[in-house]
Amino acid sequence: MLLLLVLTLSLFYLSLQSYQGLQQIQSLAKKREIILSDNQGLNQKNQAMYREINRLKQDPLYLEEVARKEFGLVRPDEIIFFLEEENKKEAPLNGKNTAAPHRR
Repeated sequence: MLLLLVLTLSLFYLSLQSYQGLQQIQSLAKKREIILSDNQGLNQKNQAMYREINRLKQDPLYLEEVARKEFGLVRPDEIIFFLEEENKKEAPLNGKNTAAPHRR
């Protein structure tokens, strides 16, 4: 009888341990999927950066375009015009203020 009780408890303990082990395996599988997904995203970024580097090294027109955009570089024979943004309230054409006068 004691042997049967020990076997039953042992079987229960082992089944409990295997259930916890199964949960750990599932948790590790989820973590693995997340890591693989992150790794794939990083590989795509690396490929894009590799293409960008090669293009900067080998394409002078692209290099010029990037330098113009990022550093505001211009050629010596170019003229730069800075346009001011118009005010939200435009001045009247006749030069007179159309606002209502203050009353006291």
